Amino acid sequence: MDVIRTIKVLGRWSLNRMQGKRMPLIAVFSMTHYCNYYCAMCPFGDPDKDAQMRLAMHRDLSTEQWKAIMSKVAPHVIWSIVEGGEPTSRKDILELLEHLKSLSLPVTMITNGSLLHTLDLDRLKQCVDYICLSIDSLKQDSYCKVRGVKPELFNRVMSNIMLLKDHGIKHYINSVITKWNTEEFITHEYFDTARSLGIRTVSMTFVEDRSDVNYSLLPDRHTMVKVCNSILDYMKRHDEPFILIPPLYWEQIIAYGRVLFDECGVWKSIFVNADGTVMAPCWKYKDNVYNLLEHDVDYIWSRKEWDEVKHCKECDVLACIWYSSQSPSVIANGYMRGIRMLLRRHLG
Repeated sequence: MDVIRTIKVLGRWSLNRMQGKRMPLIAVFSMTHYCNYYCAMCPFGDPDKDAQMRLAMHRDLSTEQWKAIMSKVAPHVIWSIVEGGEPTSRKDILELLEHLKSLSLPVTMITNGSLLHTLDLDRLKQCVDYICLSIDSLKQDSYCKVRGVKPELFNRVMSNIMLLKDHGIKHYINSVITKWNTEEFITHEYFDTARSLGIRTVSMTFVEDRSDVNYSLLPDRHTMVKVCNSILDYMKRHDEPFILIPPLYWEQIIAYGRVLFDECGVWKSIFVNADGTVMAPCWKYKDNVYNLLEHDVDYIWSRKEWDEVKHCKECDVLACIWYSSQSPSVIANGYMRGIRMLLRRHLG
């Protein structure tokens, strides 16, 4: 990480915020419309993969278009997240990751991990800071049910985790807790398995149900409380794997049946879709699409939607942006919690 650059960007961002100007701090690049998985909680889990591939071929940005957008966004942010669809399905993914690194941006790539063996992992190591493996269960049956795939893919992903370890690529796993995988969190089998795989850091939140389907994947209230209590118990008694989501998240769900938040944090990240469009990711807005090939970041973030979402408190879940929707003190406490973990590891 370029520390001087990060301090400058944070200083400018803080000054803007003091003046009431809201700007993004994290860039999320959704690289493609295509994913080779069938996850029920994800819009990229569409079972018609032929149609999804045609959409990707028609609407995904080219290599040069992505580079232009990344270069346009980079001066505003301190970190970049590359995701999909499945980003490793793009043949140019390493070239694009290298471009982000050339812009002095730290990079986390979120992937289902099923195609990592097809990449030059030595080259990958040079252009990412972290690989976030999206793995909702460490039990084969639950994994296949949540992800809609065959056991062969589960085995491939487990094998690819070992490849990351062998190549010294920093990685952690992120899981979505649904009604199909609660038991391994309640029994702590999830954490024990992660530790046996050499995974030192994990993250998880409850599923955020999609608004475009007529089913729910959330566990019932009683089961959610059992999961929360079990995770809190594990955090008290074990340092590894380190759980990124702090106790407050689980305590809020136990107490209120949902998480609480200080402000909607969607404006703190710029989420760029695979076709270069950006929008306020809120169900209240239907016609707020702007294309970064045509507009700059300042123009997009000056639209009224971003002011309005900051003061909105109508959502019940906010799973994926829970942290950014918390007060500065909660974020600072989370940062210090991470520092303490790193010190414990360093000092043995």
